[in-house]
Amino acid sequence: MSEDRLVDRVGKLLAQAEGTDNEHEAAAFVERAQQLATEHAVDLELARARQRDRQHRGGGEPLVQERLAVGERGRRGNRHRVLLYTAVAFPNDVMVNVAHDSSYVLGFGHRADLDVVERLWTSLVVQMAAAAQRRMDQGEHRAAGISGLSWRLSFYDGFIEAVGERLQRARERVVEQARPSEQTGEPSAALVLREKSERVKSFYETASDARGSWRGAGAGRTRSSRAARSSGRTDGARADLGQPGLRQRGQLGA
Repeated sequence: MSEDRLVDRVGKLLAQAEGTDNEHEAAAFVERAQQLATEHAVDLELARARQRDRQHRGGGEPLVQERLAVGERGRRGNRHRVLLYTAVAFPNDVMVNVAHDSSYVLGFGHRADLDVVERLWTSLVVQMAAAAQRRMDQGEHRAAGISGLSWRLSFYDGFIEAVGERLQRARERVVEQARPSEQTGEPSAALVLREKSERVKSFYETASDARGSWRGAGAGRTRSSRAARSSGRTDGARADLGQPGLRQRGQLGA
């Protein structure tokens, strides 16, 4: 299965899971999406390895713009899928434009970075939906006294917040741990990343034709749940980011 078809297939399975009121059907759709994402995680590791190799060779690859479909117009949860994409994109030096209806995003950056972001985002979208569904199956939304949709979106708030914080800390650790080589005179990681970010920003300013501003994931919402947000942060803090030492074998988002 090609990468585009795989991403599309995972998205359709999640849409089917979220579009049915039958808990058994929802669980079956999410389980199949998890299976595909688990297989996809192997490609994520390959993408990271290629990215590191290209950066080591000097990062001479061209900057590009890519469109990624988030979901059909009006689909529930689209805004949070967009928010998750931005949380993954920024620590990986990818800048983002968002469609006014949150149905797709435009990523601006190096091809290797865009590949990593797309693969990680695809995996995390599945993990986020599966983790929320597990907790809803246990009745957490009923205990909170709000609708399943309101609970799920609050859960997504916390999950994305925790994942974004982890990715930012991971980037900071790379800078802290990588020191300039006194023998080779190679620049520090901080300098390399800063120069790379500046190149991407300059490309974005030239290539982007965005108008207006995105309304955000909270637009139009009237109710939220602190308990759901806390649960989301808990599961986001242990989500599989496809990095050595962070992968939890056997079950995504467990």
